[in-house]
Amino acid sequence: MGRLIIDIHDPKKEKEVAEILLGIDGVVVERAMAIPKRSAKGKKVARKLTPGEKRFVSELRQALKELNDHITGKKKFQSARAFLHEL
Repeated sequence: MGRLIIDIHDPKKEKEVAEILLGIDGVVVERAMAIPKRSAKGKKVARKLTPGEKRFVSELRQALKELNDHITGKKKFQSARAFLHEL
């Protein structure tokens, strides 16, 4: 199986190219996330997070903070056996 990566700079042509490729037997078209655009100063332009993404990032930060507290000895996690007994 071969894989090609095609960069389409004109958004109007994207649909046309996808239709051509889909017309070929044995070809699967998979859309990739677009590369973030850069501002005039060359910095990446950040997109807004959805509420679900914001919640995920918040929970991930909290989990990493708790893990760091456990590693540094500020907080003690319960054992896996104790956790399973609670279930």
